[in-house]
Parts: sequence; C-alpha cells; structure tokens
Amino acid sequence: MSLPPLTHHEIIRLVEPFTRRGRHLDLGASDRMARSLCFKPVLHPASAGLPALTETLRLDNPAAGRFRMTRMLSCPDGLAAILTAEGTDAGTMLAQFHGIGPESQLRAVQGAVLAREHRLEGEVDRPCLSLTRAVAAIGALRLAVKMPAVRGMPAELELSAATDTSDLPEDLLAVLGWRWSRLIRTGSLWRATLRLRGDGEMRSRDAEARLDAAVLHLAATLTEAPAGFHRRHRLARWGVFARRGLPLLAIIALIAGGVAIPSLDLAQDSVVRMLIFNSPPLLMIVIFGMREVPRIEIPPMPRASTAPGWNIAATCGDALPAAAIEKALPCTAIR
Repeated sequence: MSLPPLTHHEIIRLVEPFTRRGRHLDLGASDRMARSLCFKPVLHPASAGLPALTETLRLDNPAAGRFRMTRMLSCPDGLAAILTAEGTDAGTMLAQFHGIGPESQLRAVQGAVLAREHRLEGEVDRPCLSLTRAVAAIGALRLAVKMPAVRGMPAELELSAATDTSDLPEDLLAVLGWRWSRLIRTGSLWRATLRLRGDGEMRSRDAEARLDAAVLHLAATLTEAPAGFHRRHRLARWGVFARRGLPLLAIIALIAGGVAIPSLDLAQDSVVRMLIFNSPPLLMIVIFGMREVPRIEIPPMPRASTAPGWNIAATCGDALPAAAIEKALPCTAIR
C-alpha cells in the first residue's frame, strides 16, 4: 500500500538536518504526493580543471522508514555526475554526501571531463562508492560506460558524436590492452566492452582507472593526425591483430588435426585419440561457457591512415606524446 502524501509536520521534521547544513527546501520543485523533497541548487565555482558545477539534491521517502537520496552535479555542457544512496536515516546519508567532494565524481583529463555515477554502499563509518555509469566528453566525441549488474560480466562502452565517426579504427581502444575489445559499429554508434577485475569496490576502482586511461588516450589520439595513432601504437595494433586471429587459427588447427587423424598411428585406447574425437563437444562447452562468444574472422591488417585529420572536430588541447600518456596514469590502468 502506498504511503499518504507528506504532511507539513513530516516535511519540517525531514528538512531539519538539511537546514542545519544550509540546504533550503525548494517547495516548487518538491512533490508531496510522490513524497519527494527537492532542495535549492548550490553553485560550485570552477576548480582543479573542472568547470563551474550546479549541485541539486533530492530526498525520496518511498516507504515507511526508508529514504533514497540523490545528488546531481551538472556541468554547463550537460554532463552530470550522480550519487545515490538508500538508508533509514536521512541525516546520516546527508553527512556522508557532504564528505564526498565533486572531485570524487568528476575528473578533468587533458581538457576532457569524465562524469561518474556512483551508488553509496558499505557501512555508515566506512562508505564506498560503487560505479554504475560514466560519461566523458572528449571534444565532439562522447564516451558512455555502463557497469554490469552481474559479477564477471564486462562493462559496456559506447562511442558517439554528432559528426561522422566512420574513420575511427576498430582497434582504437583495444590497443590499451587485452581487457578492451575492438569497436563494433552499430548505425552511428561504436560499441565495445571492457573486462574488469574483482567485485564490488575493487571492480569500481579498476573501472575508474581504466576509464581515466581511455579518456587520456582518446584526447591524445584525436588531437593529432590519424597517422600518429598508428605510429605510436604500431606494436599494440599488431598485438590486437594477433588476438583477433586466434579463434580462426584454433578452428584451422582443429580441422588440420581431424584430417591428420588417419595418418597417426594411435592405439584404440590412446588418450590422445580420445581427446581428438571428443574435441568438438569439448570446444562447444568452452565456447558456451565464455562470457563473450569469440568472433571467427580474418582481421584487417593495421595500416597507417593517410587522412589529414579525423572527421570529429576534437578540441582537447595539444596532443600528448606517448611518454606523457604512460606517466599520467598507473601502468595497471592500461594493461
């Protein structure tokens, strides 16, 4: 059964800890019927490479004794970092929110801004931020990341832009390491996945470090000629080429092994013979047990582009040399 609308006395009681911290209720934006209270925006001046931010706060009371608090930090370009929490004490959650500064959810990387969405979890005295989503604007390019709800599943990435992105190479992110998949074009979007380590807080920190590396990599790549990408990542691109060719090589090896069976002098009770004859069902079990079904293809060979520039009009500042990229973030973020 749904709760009745918030009464005047309930509102006074709920906003008391907010008023003590200088947060004032916005009656016009609040909804008593939905038991939702909104507070007047707070402006944060530009600092640490971040633009000026507008902070809005909302408190929902969907059930008796249960509260959901949402904080949104909005950038002038539309990016927003969101923090949510659920609990039984609104005052305690507000105190936790005040201990988490904007720099914990927004990061400026080489002129680009990365906005993260977190869910506050853990104990009251030891809260942790669990990443749920992230969006970055790198010039005209936008990178959106959605964290998986199921443990062991990869994060989903999406690249988009208002301009043409057809000249983006498929290994644009895969050169960062084997955890990054190749880009797959779907209409005007490019999609990829990112495999993550651990669970809970460890997985969130792993994702944040790798996303920082990806934003820095994209900002450096899009501010130089496309040929520069091939020059700086030549070995990594050939490594991606080899990884993409492994499924096809495995199939060829199985076919060659099957053809060679008659010429092998194997005993009827040989373990090798048993493994060879049972390899198809074993291979099917391995494939269906994988998180991502391998793609059997002949990958294109990496070549340097002759285009004078990217179609995307990136305005991310000066290009970074490869050495600067490696020094800007921990090595574990690009492995």
